[in-house]
Amino acid sequence: PGTALFSLGKPHAQGDTARIGQLKSMSFGRPVSYSGFGYPDAMVLRMSTRKGESGGPVFNQQAKLSGMMVSTLSDGKGRSLNLAHALPADMLAKFACANFSCSPAWRRLAASSYKSCKA
Repeated sequence: PGTALFSLGKPHAQGDTARIGQLKSMSFGRPVSYSGFGYPDAMVLRMSTRKGESGGPVFNQQAKLSGMMVSTLSDGKGRSLNLAHALPADMLAKFACANFSCSPAWRRLAASSYKSCKA
């Protein structure tokens, strides 16, 4: 928690966007689901994001992939809470390696546990 992160995105096909924020928690503590999609858990980021940035990469201070942006959190009136969910990089690697041919580096990442990873 508190680790600086940045994301890249292109909300609604507008200009390229870089966002700076920080890791709030490595775990949301419960499944994340919305609009028929879902994940067993997700990192919580203190970051102002906009709809349309899902799928963008999230990097740590060393510019290493930490995850992928999946959702922006808002209140009941649609106002941003300055929070977002991201899937940890190892979850992405597990999915990729289960469905495609992976490099040794991605296989090592897939074998790791995101709860023990540094964001």
